[in-house]
Amino acid sequence: MKILKIYTDHSKVYHEMQQVIFNYEKDFQLYHRYLSKLKCKKILEIGSGSGNLAKYFIDSKYDYTGLDNSKEMIKLAKEFVPEGKFILGDMRNIKLEEKFEAVVVTGRTFTHMTTNHDVMFALYSIHEILQKEGWLLFDNFNTEEIFTNFREQSTHKAKYEGRNYTRKSTTSLDLEHGWTWKWAAEYEIEENNEKSSFKDEMILRAFTGEELTLFLRMNGFKTKEINKEANAILTIAQKINDEKTNAQKLYFKQKLKHLS
Repeated sequence: MKILKIYTDHSKVYHEMQQVIFNYEKDFQLYHRYLSKLKCKKILEIGSGSGNLAKYFIDSKYDYTGLDNSKEMIKLAKEFVPEGKFILGDMRNIKLEEKFEAVVVTGRTFTHMTTNHDVMFALYSIHEILQKEGWLLFDNFNTEEIFTNFREQSTHKAKYEGRNYTRKSTTSLDLEHGWTWKWAAEYEIEENNEKSSFKDEMILRAFTGEELTLFLRMNGFKTKEINKEANAILTIAQKINDEKTNAQKLYFKQKLKHLS
């Protein structure tokens, strides 16, 4: 899985732009509503980034751990939320001994699982670190909305402590890896009348509710709720089987044989 420059070399740009573009308190309240109903307090956030949601979870007395696969993001998060616990790791191969009541994959992080291989390994890994009958909450892009109202270009602007940011995005259809598209962006930073820029690109994936339900079932989860709003789809699923499903056994047996 390719890591974007905005998550590594330019992590500060990401952190500052996100403060303006996204409403993290609103996002937190959405997850908090579900987690409270499910009575989950010990949680792992995957895709914790620079800690924008972490501070809300911690302030609300969650037993919180954040995981991200960018060491630059982990460093920023520790500076931004020093009381938080943050771990470097890949959601497809999580190395943790402790178990969680809930795993929350936020910020459309799952959209980086562009191949079925990625999806299978991620769900297997998450299944392994959940407590018995634990919960998985994760958001994605909604295939129907993305591909019936496909936007080839968009621009986002943000101003933070005297710095002006502009992101110009260009997208094109891919469809080689499922409901995927190519995304390229050019970032412009202006500060004290000086300008700089950099470019980023990668492939992203959207999902249908039916796809997610099948992937979850294959990996020992039962889908409890799917909510669609504009281009987003939020899925709530419960771990129902501590043992590997037949689909998992067959899939990983074939993969391991291929890799040996």
